[in-house]
Amino acid sequence: MAATVAGVLYFVGYAGMAELLRPTIGNLGGHVVLGVAGVVTLPALVGVLAGDAGRSSLLGAAGYVLAFVGAAVFSVANLAEGVWFAEFGEGLFGVGLIVLTVGVVVLGFVVRRAKVLPAWAVWPLAVGWVAFLPVANSPAVLGFDPFVASVLGAGMLGIGWVAVGYALWSGKTASARQRARVR
Repeated sequence: MAATVAGVLYFVGYAGMAELLRPTIGNLGGHVVLGVAGVVTLPALVGVLAGDAGRSSLLGAAGYVLAFVGAAVFSVANLAEGVWFAEFGEGLFGVGLIVLTVGVVVLGFVVRRAKVLPAWAVWPLAVGWVAFLPVANSPAVLGFDPFVASVLGAGMLGIGWVAVGYALWSGKTASARQRARVR
């Protein structure tokens, strides 16, 4: 359930930052929603870890740690910037976003290989984070905000978390679909 909520919050938060939901929420409101999305990501990662049950490798453990630490830093940074208007939030946001992206991509490949989650749940999440990383930083890098790319990247990220949430909630893990060997 947490992953599904996180997916919706990531899309709404980034859409708010991109001024898509103006005047309902703007840039600062988007930071707050993204901060809450990061907080909700933490129990979602715990849910994926519980479904893993030790099937992933040492690389998987590294992916979990990176994703968890990245989500925590990402959340603190967004909440610091959105609630307290703290400038240090921007630097932390970049660090948290990069660590979270690397962690989720590594984790995605490992849980897919260990058959913890089905491919339809893993690929949108991994692609969403990879798409979201450059798009979230594009105004600073490019000097302008590619609006369509922003919405598509945030949408893919949201769809990815919703798919993971559905797979975890419904019990549709990849290993659950495999036939048991009967002797």
